[in-house]
This record gives sequence, C-alpha cells and structure tokens, in this order.
Amino acid sequence: MTSPGRAIEIVKSPAFTDPYISGQIDRLNADGSSIWRVAEVPGKGLGLIATQNIELGDHIMSTTASVMIDYNVFYDTTAQQLIDMEVAAVRYLPDKHRRTFLNLSTHDHAGDYEAQVSKVILTNSFDIPSSGFITYEEDSEENNFYTVFPEISRMNHDCRPNADYYFDPETFAQHIHAVRPITAGEEITISYIDTVQTQQGRLARLNHSWHFPCSCSSCTQNKYLTAASDARIRQIQVVRKQLQDWGPHSQATTAMAELLISLYRQERLWTMLYEAYTYAAIEYNGDGEPWLATKYARLAIHHGLASGGPSNPDVVEMMALVTDPWAHWSWMLRTQKRMNWAAHVEE
Repeated sequence: MTSPGRAIEIVKSPAFTDPYISGQIDRLNADGSSIWRVAEVPGKGLGLIATQNIELGDHIMSTTASVMIDYNVFYDTTAQQLIDMEVAAVRYLPDKHRRTFLNLSTHDHAGDYEAQVSKVILTNSFDIPSSGFITYEEDSEENNFYTVFPEISRMNHDCRPNADYYFDPETFAQHIHAVRPITAGEEITISYIDTVQTQQGRLARLNHSWHFPCSCSSCTQNKYLTAASDARIRQIQVVRKQLQDWGPHSQATTAMAELLISLYRQERLWTMLYEAYTYAAIEYNGDGEPWLATKYARLAIHHGLASGGPSNPDVVEMMALVTDPWAHWSWMLRTQKRMNWAAHVEE
C-alpha cells in the first residue's frame, strides 16, 4: 500500500521485471526446511526449533513479504480507510499465503475479521527501509515500509537472539542467518528491538509496541546479574561514542576497542558483534597495525554478512580495508590526529 508514483517505481524494480531474479523469488518461500520445524514453545505459542546443529553464518530462511504498507499511508488516510485497504490487500493474497498470514498471532482477542487482519499486521510487522527500491523521495516523506513476512513472524523474540535478519531490496526478501552456533532442539530466535538497551528500556519498548513481557534469560535473571548487565550496556554506549570520535582529543584506543568486543561478548550481543570488530579494525589501522586491522576486519565481515548482509555499510567498509589497509582512509589516521602531523606539514 503506497502512493501511485511509488507503486509504479516498485513494479519497475528488478524483482518484477528481471526473469532471473523473479525466478529466484519463486524458490524463496519454502513450505518447510530440513534444519527447522514449527512447534509449540512453552509460554510463547508457536516457534521455530532447530532440527540439527546450525553454525554461525548458516542460512535459516528467506521469504518475501505478504503486506507492505508505506508509512505515509498512516498519515494520509483515516483509521477506517487504512483497515479497509489492509483487508483488501490480504484478500488478494494467494490462498495458501493468506491462510499463513491469518494464522499469525494477534497477542490478544480480535473481535472480527477486520480486527484480526489489523492486529496481525500490528503485531507481526518489520520496518523495512525504502532505500534500494525507491530512488526519489520528498524530504517530507517517510522512508520506511511496515512489512509482514508471515514465515519469519513465527520466530519469537529474544533480547539475546541466535539469528538475525536483513532485507534484500533486489528480491524484496527478508533473509535469516545464524549469528552464533545453534544446537539441535534449541529455539531459533530474533530480536524485535534494539538490543543495546538496559533491561527496563527493553521491557518498556516491547510492552509499548508488542504488548508482551519478555521472558528471555537476559530479562528474567536475578537483580545482581541484571545490575551487572545494565552497567555493561551503559559502558558500551560510552565506549562506542568515544570510538566514533575522530577528533584530535578523542580518548579512543585499540584497548578501548578490545574492551568493546569483550563487553559485546559478555552481553551475548551476537547480532551486533560485527560492529565491535569494525571499530577494532579501524582503531588498529589508525594506529598503523595493518595485520591486526585485517584480522578484525575479517571477523567483522564474517559476522556482518550474517547480521546485515553484503550491503551492510560496515561489511562494505571492511571489504575495502582488507583489500588494502594502507590505502584505506583510516590508515595512520588516529596517530596523525594525535600528533597533529597535518599542522606540522603545513608549517
């Protein structure tokens, strides 16, 4: 659901015009998998369970969207008009796709069919950036689409998940990969929220948007472990800010980057670990250590491909660094800033 102009641009995208890409899309929405099954999860309803060991980076699932709603629609229509369009959109889905959609959770009672459709969308949607398939946007326009992927919505939330997802604008598909090893019999989970938050921040966000209390191990641990976890999260936020500062008075060091990696690991922030490796690669390269920079850049690429895909900015940046650390913009930059070499050269 979007404006006529945006709709025309979308239908001209490769997903709808390139036979090779559209052929790939037809193979994405598989009924099942040899590595997972849908099963009842105590206290959560249905979820995905690994049927065999899954390694870091392994592909778990790819699926295309059932419903995509341009955020501008929420501002340009009345509540009833929005519901009418949602119902119409679901009505036009293929029978099997529609049944899968209507079988998704609403988290509470839906009084009638209209309410059910609306609540399924509200409860199971992902924010998808329009960059990649919308080339021109007015400054006043929203640039996200509210999108339902029914198969992926079967995956339950965990604040410390073992899988992550990214959207491919070329195929209009959402891809799921393991971000750490997953053992057979373990539930496969994703996070619905930004995981770099304190416990109270996470619980408030989940309650506001999805109306359920989180039962993950990170949110239900005792008060002492919670306090230690919250302290690590606050330190991550401070250290990350320092590492983003490239001014001559920045306190960032390679030791600080190593600390960030350790904090992410202690917090089991597997979906974001590539970010910490990226900071470490840039810090080491900025200090003139090309081989340590390459080590961490390779780790950033390995983890980043699973979490954000090949177009993730950190992955792209690290691919450039490993190609030639000495030609990368970060080479000796930290040392130059601190020693004020540029000023000495000008003198």
